[in-house]
Amino acid sequence: MSEPPVERVNILVVDDRPSKLIAMEALLAELGENVVCVSSGADALRQLLDWEFAVVLLDVNMPEMDGFETATLLRRRPRLRHIPIIFMTAGSDETRALQGYSLGAVDYILTPVVPEVLRTKVKVFVDLYRTTAELKRGADERVALAAERAARATAEAARQRSAFLAEAGKRMARSLDLEATIATLLDLVVSELADAAVLRLRVPGQDIATTFPPGHPRSKSPELLEAMDEAIRSLRASTRGGGSEEETTRALACPVLARGATDAVLGLVFERGRPPLDASTVMLVEDLCGRAAMAVDNCLLYREIQDRDARKDQFVAMLAHELRNPLSVISSALGILESLGGSEDPAQMARRSVRRQLQSLTRLIDDLVDVARITTGKITMTLAPVNLRDSVQRSIDALASEKRSKHLIELAGHDTWILADSVRIDQILTNLVGNARKYTPAGGSIRIRVEPEGDHGVFEIDDSGAGMAPDVLAHAFDLFFQGDRSADRAGGGLGIGLTLARQLVELHGGSIQARSAGEGRGSRFTIRLPRCAAPVGDGPGSTAGEAAARPRRIVIVEDNEDARQMLKALLELARHEVHDAADGPAGIELTAAVEPEVAFVDIGLPGMDGYEVARRLRERHKDLCLVALSGYGQPEDRRKALEAGFDMHLLKPVDPDRLSAIIAELPPRRVGQVANGWIRGGLA
Repeated sequence: MSEPPVERVNILVVDDRPSKLIAMEALLAELGENVVCVSSGADALRQLLDWEFAVVLLDVNMPEMDGFETATLLRRRPRLRHIPIIFMTAGSDETRALQGYSLGAVDYILTPVVPEVLRTKVKVFVDLYRTTAELKRGADERVALAAERAARATAEAARQRSAFLAEAGKRMARSLDLEATIATLLDLVVSELADAAVLRLRVPGQDIATTFPPGHPRSKSPELLEAMDEAIRSLRASTRGGGSEEETTRALACPVLARGATDAVLGLVFERGRPPLDASTVMLVEDLCGRAAMAVDNCLLYREIQDRDARKDQFVAMLAHELRNPLSVISSALGILESLGGSEDPAQMARRSVRRQLQSLTRLIDDLVDVARITTGKITMTLAPVNLRDSVQRSIDALASEKRSKHLIELAGHDTWILADSVRIDQILTNLVGNARKYTPAGGSIRIRVEPEGDHGVFEIDDSGAGMAPDVLAHAFDLFFQGDRSADRAGGGLGIGLTLARQLVELHGGSIQARSAGEGRGSRFTIRLPRCAAPVGDGPGSTAGEAAARPRRIVIVEDNEDARQMLKALLELARHEVHDAADGPAGIELTAAVEPEVAFVDIGLPGMDGYEVARRLRERHKDLCLVALSGYGQPEDRRKALEAGFDMHLLKPVDPDRLSAIIAELPPRRVGQVANGWIRGGLA
C-alpha cells in the first residue's frame, strides 16, 4: 500500500464484514479524506503503527480479536494512547457502552447509523486532527495540550450522557405502575435537564397530564406552563414528528414514540438563567424519550393484562354462579324424589343416574373455578390435622355408585395424619381415584396404599388401566392437556383434574409424581404431604341423628321461585316448619313474625341483597342462625358474608344429605363468635 497524500487525513474503519466496509467507505467518501478499511483488529494495529490516523471507527463484535481487545492493545502504545475511537455495534447494552468509554472511546454508536450524524462526528475529529497537526508543526505545546483536554472533555461528556441514560433506564424499569414510571421520568428530567416538565399521555378513554415538580412554585407559574403548552401544541401540529424548540418561550417538546405511534409528549420548560439549548441536550432528551416510550408501553401492556385477568375472573365467577343456580333446583328436586320414591322402580334408577351426573357437573364447575383461583393466587386454605386414610375412604365411597362397571379397589395401610385442608385433600384424592376408575376397564384392579414415611404421609394409587406413553406422561399435569382426544375418550374430561391436584398438593408443601410403564400397562401416582401428630380426641356429644330428629323453624329468603319451592319441600319432608319469602324486605318482616331458629338467605336478591338482609336481621335477632346461600364462592364472597353477620356460607348446589347434616349440627342459639369450621371451604 502506497503512502497516502499528505494533504488528506487518514480515517481507519475496522469491521470483519466486507459489505459493511464497502458501505462505510462510500458513506465517508463525501468528506474527501483517505478512508482505510481493514477487516480485523490485527490489521488495524499494523496500520496504526505505520500511519497516522485522525479517528478509528471500530466494530465491537469481531472474531478472534473483538473491538474492546483491539482498543486495549492500542492504548498500551504511548503514541496511540489518545487516538479517538468510535465504537460501532448493533447491540444496545449500557454495560458494554460503559466498558467502551472506560477504554477512552469518544463515542459509542448503534448501527444502522444515520449518515449525516456519523459524517458530522467523524469530521469533528478530522478537523481536530488537522488543528493538532498545525499546532505540532508550530511547536505550540500548550495549545496541543488544550486540544487534548478538549477531546477528554468530549469523552467525559459522552460517558456522563451514557451513564445518565443507563440510570434512567434502570429507574424507569423498576416498576410496571404507570403513575410511578411517569413520576420517575419527570423527576429525572427536572433534576438533570429542566426546571419544570409535563408528560401528556393518551390512553383509551383517558388523557393523562402530569406536571413536575407537583406543588413547586415553578410548576404553577402561568408563564412557564403557557410556554410548555405552546411547545406541545407546536409539536402536535408538526408533521415531521421530531422535537420542537421555541427560543422565545424557552421550552422544548419531544414525542414519546411507542410501537410507531405518538401516544405521549414530553414538555420541558427552562428558566431564563439557563444557558441556551445545544444539539447535545436535544439529542439527550430524544434518547431519554426513547427509553421512556419502552417503559410506558410496558406499563400499558401490564395494565391491559391486569384488566383482562380481572375480566376473566369475573366471567368465571359469573359462569359458576349461573350454573349453580339451576343445579341447586335440580339437587333439591332430586332430594324430594329420592325421599318419596321406591327403591326398586325404574324411576329410582333414573334418579340415581341424574344424581351421579349432577355430582360430576358440580365437581367440574368447582375444578374450573379453583384452577382460576390458584393461577391468580387467590385460593385460601384452612389447615388442620387430617387422617389421610379416612380421606381416601371418603373419596372411594363418593365415587362408588358413579358407574356400573366394577373395579377391584384395594385399600391398604394405616392411619396417617397430615397437616392439610380437609376439603382440598378430599378434592385431590377424588380426582385421582376418579381418574384411575375412568381409565381402568371393568374387572381391572386399583390398589391404594396409605403409609407414614419419615416426615411425610404417602398416598399411592396404582391401577391396571390404559397407562401413558412417555410423551403423554411428560405433560400429564399440564393444564387442558389430554393424551387421547379420540371419540372413545369422550368422557375424558377437560384436562384440568391432574393440574388442579398438583397445584393443591404443592400449596400444601407436598409433591406429586406420575409413573407409567407405557400404554396398556397402568399408571401410578404418588403423593407426599407433611405429617403431623394425631389430634387429641373430642369429648362425647349428641349425635347428628339425635339432633336431626328435632324439627326446626326455618325461614327461606330466595327470589328464584323453583329454588325456593324445591328447598322448602325438601325441608318440610324432613319435618321442619318452613316459611318462605321472595325478597329481602318480605324476608325481614317474615322473620320478625315467625321468630325462626334458622334463616337461609340467598345473596343475589333483587333490590336489597342478602348481605344487607343479614345486617338488618342481625340487629334485631341476635340468636338467629343465619346461613348464606350463594352461587359465588370466592374467598372475598365468604369474607363479606361473615362481616355481614352470617354464620355459614353454603355454595350452591347443596347436597340434600349434606344439608340435613348441617341443619342437625346447627347450634340452637348463636354464640358470640363463629365456631371453628362453620365458614370454610367444605361447606361453601
